[in-house]
Amino acid sequence: MEEQKVQKGVAAEKVAPVSPISVTECYPRLSIKAPKGEDAIKFYETVFGAVELERESDLKRKADQERPFIYNAKLKLGSFTFLVTESDSIVDSGDAAALADGGFKHLLLTVGDVDAAVSKAVQAGAAAVGEIKAGGAFFGDEQRWAQIKDPFGINWFFVTPLEKKASVAEAPVTV
Repeated sequence: MEEQKVQKGVAAEKVAPVSPISVTECYPRLSIKAPKGEDAIKFYETVFGAVELERESDLKRKADQERPFIYNAKLKLGSFTFLVTESDSIVDSGDAAALADGGFKHLLLTVGDVDAAVSKAVQAGAAAVGEIKAGGAFFGDEQRWAQIKDPFGINWFFVTPLEKKASVAEAPVTV
């Protein structure tokens, strides 16, 4: 009798091993409601210091629209690379509720100064969501953090690690 494996409480037939997919790059993609993609890119460059690396556009956009439709713009932010794309249908974005609200939802940035990051973002048109906080269940006690919502519906968390104070057990020993 052939052995069976049990997976999640259910007997399963023997299956040939599967090799994992070889992933060489992975980019979060922010879907921005058309025609605001260019404005979003300028906001990310101005507020976060993002640098646009490349862009794929549809030059055959309707005559009544002044800018080419952005398929993908690749932006670099520190060591993080992400894509900005314009969506004008549920098919493009994959999510009707997100598209109705202006785009997909959250990104987290580690910054040197949460207060300065929030101030700069708000001055450029973002809205602060709540107060700047220290600690909490999501970020732990060793973080200061805040959330803003940019003018395109994307929520950004700014996080700054707090300086860790050495406890008595961690204090350096002098010999």
